[in-house]
Amino acid sequence: MVKKLLDELRWHPEKSLEDVEIVYLHRGAPEDRKTVKATEVMRFDRGYFVLLHHGREVYIPYHRVLEIKRGEKVLYRKKS
Repeated sequence: MVKKLLDELRWHPEKSLEDVEIVYLHRGAPEDRKTVKATEVMRFDRGYFVLLHHGREVYIPYHRVLEIKRGEKVLYRKKS
């Protein structure tokens, strides 16, 4: 579901990743959550997306994504 939504936002001619934020589980962060702009993602692979953090690639599995949102509008929320 997460990968499909992100691919749709990336490739659909009437949609974009602009203003989209990805909230994911990150142990040790405040409330164990971290938020990144979708436009900061280096690439979206089959089971994970890749961020650059302090010069290193960081792999975030899609199952750790908690929310995808544009502004206040939630496009995806993981069921608890």
